[in-house]
Amino acid sequence: MTQQVKLYTFPPSLYGSIPRLLIAEKNIKNVECVTIDLSKAENFSPEYLKINPKHTVPSLEFTDETGKKVIEDDSIQVCKQLDKISGVPQLYTDKNANEIDTYVKDMHDNADVGNTLFFTSRDQTELTRKKGLIVPFIQGRIQGFETYSQQAPENKSLYDAFLNMSKHMAAQYQGEADPQSLFDMNAQNWTKAVAFLDKTESILSKSQGDYIFGDYSLADVHLTAWLYRQELVRGEENFQGRPAVKAYYERVKARPSFKETWG
Repeated sequence: MTQQVKLYTFPPSLYGSIPRLLIAEKNIKNVECVTIDLSKAENFSPEYLKINPKHTVPSLEFTDETGKKVIEDDSIQVCKQLDKISGVPQLYTDKNANEIDTYVKDMHDNADVGNTLFFTSRDQTELTRKKGLIVPFIQGRIQGFETYSQQAPENKSLYDAFLNMSKHMAAQYQGEADPQSLFDMNAQNWTKAVAFLDKTESILSKSQGDYIFGDYSLADVHLTAWLYRQELVRGEENFQGRPAVKAYYERVKARPSFKETWG
């Protein structure tokens, strides 16, 4: 790849880590990684909202064939574009596109649970354990929303909505508000995770290779990041009764790109 591209990301982010894993896997050069600190709500800064009005990471800035600057703001499209402009080996081709698209879409549409499981808790014990990690993160975002609201009053309604949600969650973790909604949300999202894990177990059990659809593909890039977050929030529970998923995760963890992405 000869053209310079810019990736806006946040290292601990679930979706921000997917293109970082792809970059490591394919050893893609000339990618400038810009950190958008979600713990300070920098994804809501007036400057970043001009880049990505959806206030999400990752975002990819590159130049298309006509010389026009383009910004992709969806992790699926970001990875497809990185795969395309980085050359061979292509991890997304006409041969495997349909099955990759179907599987990854299901992951993002129906099993988008990693962030919710991380920020909620299953019960009071987990809430107490997480408090020291979650509350400072939320407080940093609250400060960011308050600052940006003054800098960009035209976005005040957006900032106020997320500010109120953040303050309520902080109050739940600090014992100042009923945390039951956190427990309920955690349970609902774990049910979704279980369904996707079971689907993945079934696919892997029938795979003709070491990876989700045989050869390593973009589906594996997405799944590796998804499983990394799942292991963080639920540990071995993810693998109980799912030997194919367990063996698969051990294989992808052994790839050099995994260590380069997560250490």
